[in-house]
Amino acid sequence: TSVETMEEAEPMMLSMEDAVRIARENSREMWKIDDGIAQVKDARKDAKDAKDLAERIMGMSFSDIEEEFGLMFDVTSNYVERIMAKNGYYITFADTQQAQLEKNREMLLAGIEIETTSLYYNVLLAEQSIVINKVNLNKAEEQLRVVNLKFNNGSATKAGVLNAEMAVQKAKTDLDSAEDDYNIAVLNLLNKLELDFDTKPVLTDTDFTYVPSAEINLDGAIEKAKAERPEILAAENNLELQKIETHAYTAYYTSNLRQHKAAEEKLKDAEINAEQSYKNVELDVRISYLNLIKAERAFINMEKTLELAKEAARINQLLYDNGMAANIDVLEANAGLAQAEIGRYQLLAAYNINKLLFENSNLIGSNNF
Repeated sequence: TSVETMEEAEPMMLSMEDAVRIARENSREMWKIDDGIAQVKDARKDAKDAKDLAERIMGMSFSDIEEEFGLMFDVTSNYVERIMAKNGYYITFADTQQAQLEKNREMLLAGIEIETTSLYYNVLLAEQSIVINKVNLNKAEEQLRVVNLKFNNGSATKAGVLNAEMAVQKAKTDLDSAEDDYNIAVLNLLNKLELDFDTKPVLTDTDFTYVPSAEINLDGAIEKAKAERPEILAAENNLELQKIETHAYTAYYTSNLRQHKAAEEKLKDAEINAEQSYKNVELDVRISYLNLIKAERAFINMEKTLELAKEAARINQLLYDNGMAANIDVLEANAGLAQAEIGRYQLLAAYNINKLLFENSNLIGSNNF
């Protein structure tokens, strides 16, 4: 076969929980966010100093300003920025940035869990595909053996033998492909975990079972997302900052000046963007919900398809053994059963990921995956 999976490396037992933990610990994005939070905290201290200085200057007489800062000090220089500092713009900016970074940290944690879980499932899927394709190959080889015996005693045709040989070759090709897919899935998982590519993971959470969705409160999920989603927080924070900025500009510049009008337009844009962010989040949660329902329905339908495929394979084998069906019927039924078994695992993984996405729709959008 084409699989040569890191035979020299020591096996590494890896649970789903361990995989998520390692991915989070090794995330460079997480380090950047933590560093950004520390920088914003320092910036807030500077903003507080700027506010105190602006309040002092704006409360002083010209003579006091000249005495303290010198004759060359220009009171009108950067006056709008001084008004903004006095009104707490830069403190608010630092606070909102910290809040957004902390929310982004939560979103990143959820995103890492979802992506790592998906990659973990991909390895499990590949493992199951190998097992199923090995069984299918064994069936095809057994069918070829039986057809050859029948051909030798004159009860089967050469076409039947050729069909059986083609089925064996296809089963071998499918197995090789499944093993290649397994190697690729393992490499993708190791890359996400920032582990050496020679690592040989042994996945321990192999209980690939279906857990039906509990009764879903869609309205509650939408309200929770509107209260917690980072993009809404960012839009609301931007609106709050724009209110302070617009107040400063309209207080300093008269209504006929370009700066005054531009500040008012920027405030209108911020209000519209904030309102639109709520609609976008609601749309995303509703789509996530429908994707979950769609994935669950597809899996349930595949369960029924798998039962039919099992019965079809059993009946065709029984008919063939009694001379009432052709060899090709058995081969096609067995191949259909293998595809249905693989399809079941694929749809189960898709359902589990969509379920995880909906459960985290208060933090992260489905379009991120």
